Amino acid sequence: MKTIVKLMKSTIAVVVAGALMMSCSQALQTSYDYDSSVNLKQFKTFKVEAEHNMETDPLLGSELNRRRLGDAVVEVMEAKGYKMDTKNPDIIVRFMTDVKDRQQVRSNNMYSPYMWWYGGGNNISTYNYQESRFILNIYQKNSDRMVWQGWASGKVKAPTKKEDRETMVKNTMTDILKTFPQATQDTYSRN
Repeated sequence: MKTIVKLMKSTIAVVVAGALMMSCSQALQTSYDYDSSVNLKQFKTFKVEAEHNMETDPLLGSELNRRRLGDAVVEVMEAKGYKMDTKNPDIIVRFMTDVKDRQQVRSNNMYSPYMWWYGGGNNISTYNYQESRFILNIYQKNSDRMVWQGWASGKVKAPTKKEDRETMVKNTMTDILKTFPQATQDTYSRN
């Protein structure tokens, strides 16, 4: 009986901890698009830079965040097996961020079968918020043609500690690049 109680307590603790972690996590939606005529597994080297025609947001586009984004992209790409090559890369990974003002409208109908007695109505409320977007564009070097694009968007609450910011940026870049293929090893060379 004691083991069942212990098991129940530990199960409840795990469920509560999981629910707490889920409620504290960032609510970012990720997606991607790619050129199906290009074999993405042919690339082995990359270089990272900020997108050229980017409007800079004073906070997300700051020099600190640009460095964080660049470092996170390098770390994730190297973890996928790609090698950094600033002189002659196969692909160029460009990043950008922006913030959009959004508005959510909610309508709660208060009609009921008894509305003739109590009266009915419609309650409409609006909620204004800012949506942040992190966008990665990957270009083929020899043609400067976009071959892959990934992005994450949603409400982002800025972490209070520097380490948390770096972790949040790295996790976001990992989520975006999750669908980008791993680098393949060249079986003919000994590099």
